[in-house]
Amino acid sequence: MIKNIIFDMGNVLIDFNPMQYIGELHLDDREEETKIFKAAYQNYKSIYMDYGMITEQEFVDHVVSGIGEEYRDKVAQIILNWPMYLTPIKGMEKLVKELKDKGYKIYLLSNAGYSQHDYWEKIPAHIYFDGKIVSCDVKEVKPFPKIYEALYEKFKLKPEECFFIDDLIINIFGAKRTGMDGYVFNGDVDDLRKELKKQKIL
Repeated sequence: MIKNIIFDMGNVLIDFNPMQYIGELHLDDREEETKIFKAAYQNYKSIYMDYGMITEQEFVDHVVSGIGEEYRDKVAQIILNWPMYLTPIKGMEKLVKELKDKGYKIYLLSNAGYSQHDYWEKIPAHIYFDGKIVSCDVKEVKPFPKIYEALYEKFKLKPEECFFIDDLIINIFGAKRTGMDGYVFNGDVDDLRKELKKQKIL
């Protein structure tokens, strides 16, 4: 019997769109756009933020060291200030509230850096959550088992009583390896509703 609904954050509760953030820089040079995009979003050290090994500011410093100090303000805007463009997924807050009203416990399980704690309250649905696990805090990331186990341990959950919603299939596979079923969210809340009804959750 499902008692707990676990949500990912990026591309589940909110839209995460790096190309939008690059666009907000209003660059005229396509090569410059590509240079910044690759340096910031295709950088192996970005995972260090999720692991809590470096802060977002330290990542900015790392990116700038690779492409030049003249890009510092632009890199800082897309790494530090992207939450100013934060866009909730349409219909998701309503669904989360509906699940909460039906008596489910609602939790967040997200790969994210330390700034998540600063912008979390800007996400409208956050008010319905009973707790959260953010990867930087536990030094573990999805899809590896220990982050799911950290969730179960912190909130005294049984994996078979949890249902996980994430936009990446590998993270759902990771959840299933620990005994938690789930659904790969495709961006369509109506499709998610259909799955929750199929699972007799709604």
